[in-house]
Amino acid sequence: MSRAERARDYEAYVELCDVIREMDDFVDAIVVEGVHDREALEALGVTKEIATYSAGFSYAGFVDYLMNRYRRITILTDYDRAGKRLNRRLTASLERAGVKVENQYRERIGRILCLRGIRDIESITSLTKRF
Repeated sequence: MSRAERARDYEAYVELCDVIREMDDFVDAIVVEGVHDREALEALGVTKEIATYSAGFSYAGFVDYLMNRYRRITILTDYDRAGKRLNRRLTASLERAGVKVENQYRERIGRILCLRGIRDIESITSLTKRF
């Protein structure tokens, strides 16, 4: 890997950390798909609750859990077809229930990751190994 590539990875990591800190200050909870996603975000310093969709809830049960506990969340499902579909479905359900879904963080984080060839949240940790 060239020095320029390592520098771009480092810049992406710094920008990602800034967005994560801002998000952590602003939302009540973050929704992810799996435990590895949770671990990657915790490694970046997320202190808010990270709710994992695959943690044994039915879809309706998960939506009920979120709407009864939080007013402002962000959804960080993966940036593949299934993750995008789950994001749209959860966003629609939660916003109908009065929960504000802050999509700006998903968009900003997705832009940073996709520019570095990363399409899932758990692979954030691979970014730090590149520089």
